[in-house]
Amino acid sequence: MNKKKLLALVLAALMSVSGLTIAFADGTVPAGSTPAAAAMKSSGDAVTVTDAAGLAAALEAGGTVILGRDILMDTRYDISIQKDVVLDLNGYTITKSYGDSNHYLFVIEGGSLTVEDSKGNGRIEAPDEDYGYGIQLKGSGSSFELRSGTIQTTQETVEIDNKALNSSVKISGGTLISTKDSVLGVRGSGTAVEITGGEMTSGGQRGVYISGFYGGTDSIQFTMTGGKLTHSGGINGAIQLAQNATVTIGGTAEIESTDKAVLVQSNAILNIEGGKLTSSDTDTSSVIRCTDNSTTNISGGTFSGRYGVDTGGTASVNISGGTFDAYTTFFPSILGNPSIQITGGKFKDDISQYFPDQKMPAPEVTVTFSDSDGVLTLTADAFHRLTEARITSYQWYKNGIMLDGETGTTLTVDGYATYSVVVQAEYKNMTSERTVVYDYREAVPEPPDSEESGDREYGDYYGNEKWDEVKKEIAKLIEDEEFGETIEMSATGLPYFPSSVARALKGYDITLEVRKNGVTYKVNGLEIGSIDKIWYEFEELETELLTETPGDEEDSSKPADENKTNPSTGR
Repeated sequence: MNKKKLLALVLAALMSVSGLTIAFADGTVPAGSTPAAAAMKSSGDAVTVTDAAGLAAALEAGGTVILGRDILMDTRYDISIQKDVVLDLNGYTITKSYGDSNHYLFVIEGGSLTVEDSKGNGRIEAPDEDYGYGIQLKGSGSSFELRSGTIQTTQETVEIDNKALNSSVKISGGTLISTKDSVLGVRGSGTAVEITGGEMTSGGQRGVYISGFYGGTDSIQFTMTGGKLTHSGGINGAIQLAQNATVTIGGTAEIESTDKAVLVQSNAILNIEGGKLTSSDTDTSSVIRCTDNSTTNISGGTFSGRYGVDTGGTASVNISGGTFDAYTTFFPSILGNPSIQITGGKFKDDISQYFPDQKMPAPEVTVTFSDSDGVLTLTADAFHRLTEARITSYQWYKNGIMLDGETGTTLTVDGYATYSVVVQAEYKNMTSERTVVYDYREAVPEPPDSEESGDREYGDYYGNEKWDEVKKEIAKLIEDEEFGETIEMSATGLPYFPSSVARALKGYDITLEVRKNGVTYKVNGLEIGSIDKIWYEFEELETELLTETPGDEEDSSKPADENKTNPSTGR
């Protein structure tokens, strides 16, 4: 026997008689130490522990606790965490071989426990075949977080007590494993669970059990946007969502089950915004099973398996997105009177067979325009809410006039104009169409200066024929003394408002309403002030042209400006 072992036996004997606490220089405590003399070594704010009693004392004291060696807990320790604790496994393993009915390794009662592993391969194990329970949250305001390391149990790995209030669980990394039960038991009132990473594996009847059934008025909020949950061996799904809870799945979350990925029951709410959900390819399993009066909203995600959705009772299922790679979207036997609404998504099978009375809406068309050297190129895609639609034709228009022979995805454009294209799509034997408008402004030329305009009525440089018609209508109203009337016109394709029209209107109670690009511009002759430009942008009319305020005494039958000349040109 070496000298150190002999010394250890002597010291242990002395401690058992005198109650003295003696430790070696490296911080370890000889075998036979009492709990009061547990092995702990303090380093700043952190405490290093090397046996079960030291671990229990350090966890209850709070602060940072670091494992200094593997620790075996082969007798009962009732550890209650009521302060904030960070437990660094430091590459070592805690093994709780002792088992008793509903006896958990650690119980968090109002405090917080964060588990991490700074070196890797660190573990917490509860291997008892029948009583291998992990971590329990009780009381009010308890919290648990797993950042790294592995926790493996035979029974529930992390469990929130029925009567717990406002507890929280966060999993951003690490691994949770239950070989025979739920990896997470989520209960209580006001419970919040957030999973952004890590892996969870369950071999129980369900992988994660979520229910606010046992009391409390505040619902459970469970969010999974990352990490992976794998379930095998049970019939209640990777997630069993029972009552008074809302579950949101999105991001990069992955859920796999040999049965169903999610079972939604009672008045629970399931929102799937992303992620990947997979169930086994059997004749009785589906990715999602919705029953009772539950609500399921699917706006994203990918669903793989034999069947996508199985509904029953008075469940409500709303699908607005997502990709269903299931062989059959809906389980063949629909029991009860569920409500199913589909406004989007992509499906492997033809689900119109389930909804024969639904009419096909216009296909949603995504369009991208690009212009290069006067050539307009259209890139379009179409899809239907039931399955993918196919674009069958294009028809181009310029300023509302159909262009003969222009039925492809490219068009040579010239000048200022509003182009539109009618995209026709087909689904099965039904067709629908969508019109997309493109305003081509890049080719608008700068107006020539007054010296280049010569005797041309410069205000009519663009669209002179259309403006001439407007001026004729104005002159006719003035001749017939029909004041207070309104002339309506479209200025599609016309970039400017000419001064000659302003001069024709000025001083008369006649309103010209000009529609352009969805906006209506109103020009009343009594509101026209000084005309000092040869043309106006439409956006300038109100601020630069309509500067007069009509008086009650004005005679609208006579122009305010008898000379009616353009100050810039003298005409």
